[in-house]
Amino acid sequence: MKLLKFSIINFIFYFVFSLNFMNAQMLSENAVISLLTINPGEELYTAFGHSAIRVKDYDKGIDRVYNYGTVDFNVPNYYVKFVRGYLNYRLDDENMQDFMLRNQYENRSVYEQVLDLTAEEKDKVFSFLEYNRLPENKYYLYDFFFDNCATRIRDVFQNELKGNIRFDESKYEGKTFREMLKPNLERSPWGRFGINLVLGAIADRKSTLNESMFLPDYMKVAFDNSIINKENQNKSIIKSANVLFEQAPEDKSILIFTRPGFIFWSVLIVVLLFTFLEFQRKVRYKLIDFLVFLFIGTIGMILFLMWFATSHTAVVKNWNLIWAIPTHLFLAFMIFRKAKSRFLKYYFLITGIISFSVLPFWSIIPQQYDLAFVPLILLSLVRSYQLFRYY
Repeated sequence: MKLLKFSIINFIFYFVFSLNFMNAQMLSENAVISLLTINPGEELYTAFGHSAIRVKDYDKGIDRVYNYGTVDFNVPNYYVKFVRGYLNYRLDDENMQDFMLRNQYENRSVYEQVLDLTAEEKDKVFSFLEYNRLPENKYYLYDFFFDNCATRIRDVFQNELKGNIRFDESKYEGKTFREMLKPNLERSPWGRFGINLVLGAIADRKSTLNESMFLPDYMKVAFDNSIINKENQNKSIIKSANVLFEQAPEDKSILIFTRPGFIFWSVLIVVLLFTFLEFQRKVRYKLIDFLVFLFIGTIGMILFLMWFATSHTAVVKNWNLIWAIPTHLFLAFMIFRKAKSRFLKYYFLITGIISFSVLPFWSIIPQQYDLAFVPLILLSLVRSYQLFRYY
């Protein structure tokens, strides 16, 4: 009996405490909720910009930014978890002043869209954010296209406003994921090469308007063109738009000889020269073949493992494995054997045929290729022919 009374008292105490806590968190009538969009930064992981939610209520002493893009770089096995797709991102919050100081230091523009929400809608969004920033709720598994810092914010408003917000599908062009990424990678040619290499066929599927909001800039435009029903009238959800910080102009020029295409074409020319010398002098440069197929095989093995040994949805069905054959990684070491091999003769015959066929038939493959891949494919073709001829 005493245990029952104790349990009831505890329940009542917990209920009253929770109720008081919820009431204490309710925003005042002057509160403002905004969508913040931050321009891309210098580092590759900032190349696509950022999104956050600002809750401002000076009557309650609140000016807080909620950010779904935080990750702990000190977690055990960070790189292994990141590569395998098991790295937890989290929702964090900070005061607006610190948020602005950091972006000013990084020279990244900050845009604010103040949302025209009712007091009840503001409380719902604020309560959701406060509940989800608790240690037991804040973590989630990041997904590049479908679950990131922007899509999480999109979902907050869609779910908490109970479908009251509507986005104008008629103004969306229907681009592929890869097309949307391209402008953000113009000043990072090696980043563009790597991302185009690892992204699978899903990146070349046309996205819906909802899916396009994985990029902060596209979400910003989608909110500009969205409406919300207020008092039986459809109105723009954007009450006002402000530029909180305008970044200073930067020199974004990239030296041509540092671009992957220039480097790979240069390597191809050098290899063609040595191949000509092989014909002329009746010699064989094994080191060239070893390095070429070791490099291409390493690329292939990485793509193979990312497809089959990770949970990343963006890297599956990667057709670059047609030319970046993983077995090259192991066969490269057999090139130093003195004895000629019938197996290697037919292996490099098949490799040469594949390399010869890839470029003219790529248009029927449901995946775009980067122009920097062309010299790599031609390297495989030239050296496969030379090895087939030798064996």
